[in-house]
Amino acid sequence: FTTLLYTIKFEIMSLKDELVFYGSYHSDTMNKLIHAVCVPLLLWTGMAMLVPLHVATVGEYTVTASHLGTLVYIVYYLYLYPPAGLITLPILSGMVYTAHLFWEQDCDSKGMWLLGIHAVSWIAQFIGHGMFEGRRPALLESLIQALLTAPFFVFFEYCFFFGLFRELHDQTQKAIYVEVQRKQKEQ
Repeated sequence: FTTLLYTIKFEIMSLKDELVFYGSYHSDTMNKLIHAVCVPLLLWTGMAMLVPLHVATVGEYTVTASHLGTLVYIVYYLYLYPPAGLITLPILSGMVYTAHLFWEQDCDSKGMWLLGIHAVSWIAQFIGHGMFEGRRPALLESLIQALLTAPFFVFFEYCFFFGLFRELHDQTQKAIYVEVQRKQKEQ
């Protein structure tokens, strides 16, 4: 496990750094739209796939890997930016709740549905990067960072669309523009 941690480039950055990192890979409108749909689907299907992995029982309550994974996202988002982290708390809680409800449904092919939606969402994002962004996905540079940051970035895109956190949006957009220009010069 420690060897794995050393091989993964992972450092906790500031919220602005995280948003600029992710945003510099997502400047095309169509690619952003694809991600706005697919990232929440990936997060939810990922949560749902972890539901059958029971970790502990507390009284009558079963704690699953899905609960623990969601807790990591919640804590990380609260750490990065408490106001937005608090807004994501009920959203992520609702997602993990419905992921658990999904397994209570009478359907023999639940796993296949999850894998299908998950795979199509990944494929759509790669198409978005290849056809519209013209740039490789952020996950190829930093897998852990991209997986943790992507849902939060998409959440912020929704917030920015509705006029929330305007100052942060303006600062981030300027920094993203500078980063994109820098990376284009490197190519």
